[in-house]
Amino acid sequence: LREAAGAVRSALEAFKGHGLSGKRQTQYELDLVADEAACAVLLGAGHSVFSEESGRRGDGNLLVVNDTVDGSTNADRGIPFFCVSLCMLDDDGPLVSLVESLPTGVVYEAVRGCGATCDGVAIATSGAVEEDGIVVGVNGILTARPPWAQVRTMGAAALEICLVAGGALDAYVQAGGAAIHAWDYLAAMQIVQEAGGCVRSEDGSDLVIRTTEQRRPVVAATTELCDALMAHAPF
Repeated sequence: LREAAGAVRSALEAFKGHGLSGKRQTQYELDLVADEAACAVLLGAGHSVFSEESGRRGDGNLLVVNDTVDGSTNADRGIPFFCVSLCMLDDDGPLVSLVESLPTGVVYEAVRGCGATCDGVAIATSGAVEEDGIVVGVNGILTARPPWAQVRTMGAAALEICLVAGGALDAYVQAGGAAIHAWDYLAAMQIVQEAGGCVRSEDGSDLVIRTTEQRRPVVAATTELCDALMAHAPF
């Protein structure tokens, strides 16, 4: 996964293009460049790949669900908040995950049962259990006014969820009907869980999926905070 992330970083550093690909709505040229770089590494290592940009390929026993530029609108517009998100699944679910902020080089990682790290240092969530005073990352537009201190809407789900893992955000939710795909959240979900946080689907559906269905994950520093947030859903 580190090698694939490095290939993405190198490919984007060399890429001088700009704008939409014209092949799929909201797909940028940089998405295709990054996807080709990552998939070459992952498929070459004998793994299967389930990619936002190129679908499912390969016949390896381990499947890597990848969004090689999560926050590609940010990337294309020069907003320095986007990342590569890679989650390796086995029959039991997420095994190893990596999320790297491409503008800053900050790397979040998790291995099942081994905890989560940021740049190699163990991390933990904020531990918040009540809604008062919390700072929440939001995807979409809030239709209500919850009892939170502040919200942040930054446009890269995987990186925002990792901020919950590291304690910078207390929670992350979908609002106004917004939903995201597995490649947006699976890697960061494992990182949050290994950091002591809680991740649930708003409607109770399974979050570990290998399809193009969308989900509405609720991410929180603790189970108690997740319970409180779920009581307000939908947001």
